[in-house]
Amino acid sequence: MKQAFRNLLLGSKRIPSRLEYKFAMLRGEFAFLMFLIAGFYIALDLFNGIHAFLPWYFVIIVIGLAVILLNRAGKGFAASLAILLPINAIIYVFADVDHPQGGVYFFFIVASIAGLILTSTYDQNIRMFFGFLPVVLGLVARIWDFNLIDRPSIEPAIVQINYLANFTIGLLTSIFMLQFLIGRNRESERSLMANEQTMRKTSEDLKKSEERYALALKGTKAGIYEWNVVENRIHLSDSWKKLLGYYPDELTTFSLENFLEIVHPEDKARTSLSVEQHIRDRTPYQNEVRMRTKNEEYRWFQDTGVGKSDDQGNLLVVIGSITDIHERKMAEEKMFQQNELLAKANKELDYFVYSVSHDLRAPLSSILGLANIYEMTLDEQERGNIIRMVSDRALVLDNFIREVLDYSRNARLELKLHSLNLSQVVNEVLENLKHMEGLKDLDVRIEIDPQLTVTS
Repeated sequence: MKQAFRNLLLGSKRIPSRLEYKFAMLRGEFAFLMFLIAGFYIALDLFNGIHAFLPWYFVIIVIGLAVILLNRAGKGFAASLAILLPINAIIYVFADVDHPQGGVYFFFIVASIAGLILTSTYDQNIRMFFGFLPVVLGLVARIWDFNLIDRPSIEPAIVQINYLANFTIGLLTSIFMLQFLIGRNRESERSLMANEQTMRKTSEDLKKSEERYALALKGTKAGIYEWNVVENRIHLSDSWKKLLGYYPDELTTFSLENFLEIVHPEDKARTSLSVEQHIRDRTPYQNEVRMRTKNEEYRWFQDTGVGKSDDQGNLLVVIGSITDIHERKMAEEKMFQQNELLAKANKELDYFVYSVSHDLRAPLSSILGLANIYEMTLDEQERGNIIRMVSDRALVLDNFIREVLDYSRNARLELKLHSLNLSQVVNEVLENLKHMEGLKDLDVRIEIDPQLTVTS
């Protein structure tokens, strides 16, 4: 029944706004109330034998039908006007010809309350107009008698009955409207309480989120910034300033140009290119850059950011952060240098192995060759010479092995300087090579001052 009554007054169309639905229902209930009041007074006047007001009661019924039709069509303001303007006019006509003690003036109070309620969501001037219109009409009807319709002849007993009826109907109608206001006020209170609880929960969640956000920032040691691209103004958080050694009251005015001024000269071109690419392509900004701190020291930072654009695709703001990666970059640089040294050491080791194998084989080849000659000769004197040469080659090999051992310990030994005769060193080298195959085909000439010494 409730749903059927609702569909009768509003139609089957859903009204999304709760406030609009309440006032639409109120207008429909007013129209239904007009039917009831008109029907009551038709019966009352017929009982009292009064027929002057009957046509006006049917006009009220027609107005009620028009209000319901406008209400179902979603024309709320027109439906409100269809209630207030005709009803104020009809009440004035009744008050103009009714007996002063008939109680019609009670309905001016009802009309004023209805005007204030039905126009409460509209402009203040409209509310004041419909709130005071019944007052003005009541005063006019009381002071001047225009006799717009024929004044009926009413006996004193009927006047008394009409007074009681008008008082009762006017009071009940006023109670109905006041009940609506009370219900609306209670719903508003419940809505406010629900909103308050929601806001309190939201505030608590926001506080927790801010605490987690602060802990995350503290854990990552990140400095937040917000770049207003349109105004070229950068707001720096206190943590951002702290990372570069500044106090919170410093760097209050900051722009892209100020940022590029503290970027390391070697990183400035790359950083500018990254910023331009971010503005052009709207891709997330990420850059490793050296920035000058307050004490004029350059440190490495990871600079990241993401932009927000308007509906036309124009970049409005960039939110980002910087994190100190100086220790990591230093470790990476040290590792890079160590890798270079390792590569160099490997290269030198290959050369060393090649040289050692060559210098080891030279005296061994000489010894093997002398051993073959020893087996072929029978001359004891020549064999003696061969033994001495084998001994010399073995001594050279032993000295070389000692030098290899010294070389392996060289990195762990202190530096010792010696004076060397350069001509003697060269002759020793040639002596070590004189049994190499093909050496006799070489024309070796030494042009060194026999007295020349070097320190090494």
